Amino acid sequence: MPTLSKNPGVIGFPAGIKDKNRVDFKNNRWIQVIESKGYRVAWFQTTQCPCRSVSTQTDQADPNCTLCGGNGWIFFKPVGAVSNPKIIGALDTLQTKISTGGAVIHAVMTGLGNSKHPWETVGPRLEGTSQCTVRAENKLGYYDRIIGLDATLVYAQLILAGDPAALLVTRYPVVSVNLLRSKTQVYALGTDYTVVAGDIQWVTGKGPVAGTPLTCHYLCHPTYRVIEHPHTVRLTYSKFKVEKPSTPMGDPIDLPTQALLRYEWLL
Repeated sequence: MPTLSKNPGVIGFPAGIKDKNRVDFKNNRWIQVIESKGYRVAWFQTTQCPCRSVSTQTDQADPNCTLCGGNGWIFFKPVGAVSNPKIIGALDTLQTKISTGGAVIHAVMTGLGNSKHPWETVGPRLEGTSQCTVRAENKLGYYDRIIGLDATLVYAQLILAGDPAALLVTRYPVVSVNLLRSKTQVYALGTDYTVVAGDIQWVTGKGPVAGTPLTCHYLCHPTYRVIEHPHTVRLTYSKFKVEKPSTPMGDPIDLPTQALLRYEWLL
């Protein structure tokens, strides 16, 4: 029968190793990379809407709720967001409109993709994910919305035309239109419509009859939601220039965190 150790759970440095051999992690260097190389994004914190569920089985939100619009989630400006306007720089009209009610921060985005898996049994599965790293002060939460302010991508949707005198509102604000047509007519930019602050405005007398099915293929700023936290908490201990550390190993320092994003329309 094996003999148990008389000193189980021994902690501390191995024999011959001293604390002076340690090197503190320089968190400022990481923050410098985020702020200098990260993308400008609009960040909105998200929480469940307090509207009463209409189904105890599915927790379906109230489809007539005026606060969430029936989707069950509400967005608000992040509390404690860290952003430097001098580094962020100027925003154009559409970027300002998109980021209103949120916070503009820098985020390192890696692994952006939209791969397809046609061999899935049920049907094609779209990934559309990205890794997002932000400074520790910007606490990303589950289902938070992240919108890339400088990147654009292709999006297409079917729309029913409304009042020709009103704006034709797409799911996401339009940067530019590639194609707008009904079954019988292709509409031309400048002749039949213009794009105003992300919305499509018909030229007087050129809009289709209300209820006409349209297809719109356009460029928009990518919109993501946080779906997972690969590295939601990162800590290190630092003694560098600390006179009275709170622990023998130094003061705990928060490090940048990472979240997994997915295109909003794929959720």
